[in-house]
Amino acid sequence: MRRLVLVGGGHAHVHVLKALGDSPDPTVSVTLVSPVDRQLYSGMLPGYVAGHYGLDECGIDLAPLASRAGATVVRAAASLVSPTVREVIAANGEVVSYDVLSIDAGSRPLVGEAKGVGRHAVPVRPLERFVEGWERELARARAGALQSVSVVGGGGAGVELAFAMECRFRRELGEAAPHVRILTDAPTILPECAAAVRGRLLRLARRRNIGVHPGCRVAEAGPGFVRLREGIEFSSDATFWVTGSAAPEFIRDSGLMVDRGGFLAVNDFMQAEGHPEIFGAGDCATNLLNPRPKAGVFAVRAGPALAANLAAALKGGPLERHVSSRRFLALFSCGERYAVGSWGALSFEGRWAWRWKDRIDRRFVARYSAAALAAR
Repeated sequence: MRRLVLVGGGHAHVHVLKALGDSPDPTVSVTLVSPVDRQLYSGMLPGYVAGHYGLDECGIDLAPLASRAGATVVRAAASLVSPTVREVIAANGEVVSYDVLSIDAGSRPLVGEAKGVGRHAVPVRPLERFVEGWERELARARAGALQSVSVVGGGGAGVELAFAMECRFRRELGEAAPHVRILTDAPTILPECAAAVRGRLLRLARRRNIGVHPGCRVAEAGPGFVRLREGIEFSSDATFWVTGSAAPEFIRDSGLMVDRGGFLAVNDFMQAEGHPEIFGAGDCATNLLNPRPKAGVFAVRAGPALAANLAAALKGGPLERHVSSRRFLALFSCGERYAVGSWGALSFEGRWAWRWKDRIDRRFVARYSAAALAAR
């Protein structure tokens, strides 16, 4: 019996679990190590914050996928991998042995040297913790306890969440809605996007009175304020930390080869450098020769190739090279059912763009629903 262990229930691993259920192999035992039993789809999170989706519409239940794949579930995060003896040590003390290991454990917030983030800010990851923090701050806003809200981070996630929060506050509270601002240490929001996309989003932010403050490195999050490195303070009754991605600490702690940021270093076959029996996908991994941004689209694209390579590795067959195209469709929701999009240098916007994004997101989640699994 060959032993396959999946660490994390990320976008690539939900496809792997579905593929295992579609084609069960009685010679393979599968174990899923995950601290959560529901994978929230990050692409729909802004729509949830804005009130367009219920939380149950944004999640993929891992238990039915695991059950259908015949997988044992260890309900805990991984705390260490021991590649010499091929074991995963879970945070609850369980030890799981493997012949082939795949890691799709996502990322954690990039805090850097900023102080007070753990006590006085709501991090966007893990998503379950963000949801709890958002619901708490929304209740405070409804009670009139929020006058200003800061979103720290000017990437796609930060911009979308700022629009979503402004929309929800304005719709529910009208003139009593708190002011929402974006703080980013970059010279502009979305520096990786074309200027035309940034221009569209900045124009919409001005229309919604969302403050955009580039070149602002937050040095401290405190009770009721954020302080910049230069000493300037913004009043902030609620602060959301939506900065870049940091690697899960257990990867470096395990002695695996990592990139400069501590992310698992993999090759074009998604194999860990120096350990061909270990695979990695999603935000927690970096292809050293062909790096891609930490964006969910690349984890989704990796799913089919990862499933094929894990099956091949278990049987000793040839692996499939996977290098995702750099070009991808980007659709940024803007609070209301309205979106700005880009494809290469092309940019566009409108309600039709939001409907397009809505269809894509709903289709992805529905692919792994109980109804879809039962139909197979």
